[in-house]
Amino acid sequence: MNIARNENGFSIIEMLIALALLAIGMMAIGRMQVATVKNTTLGNLTTEATMLAQAKMEEVKNVPNIAALADEVEANIDAEGNPGGIYNRTTTITVPAPPLDNDLRLVRVDVQWTHPHGGNRTVTINSITHGQGI
Repeated sequence: MNIARNENGFSIIEMLIALALLAIGMMAIGRMQVATVKNTTLGNLTTEATMLAQAKMEEVKNVPNIAALADEVEANIDAEGNPGGIYNRTTTITVPAPPLDNDLRLVRVDVQWTHPHGGNRTVTINSITHGQGI
């Protein structure tokens, strides 16, 4: 006697394979999310550091008497330049070598911080100033 079997549905092996593929896909999506958050954080911190360096450069370039300019180190400042942040801003002023005009100053602003996910980062801006916004 031949009994016809109706074999509709999935076997347990097929279900396990499908669940394994789903788990691998979900892990890949999770890793992508973590990488996205890290990169966004780095981008935000780099933008803040760049703005800090630009603000200091504008301040230095607007000094009326460039002979009064001096090196400066500001440690542990926040994105607005106030105490209590993760940034260290260093301003270095040098007199250019001849034949450049002695009324010029070479200005270098470095903003350094330690990234929350590891590693030190630095943004550097260089310029030449004559003072009074020039």
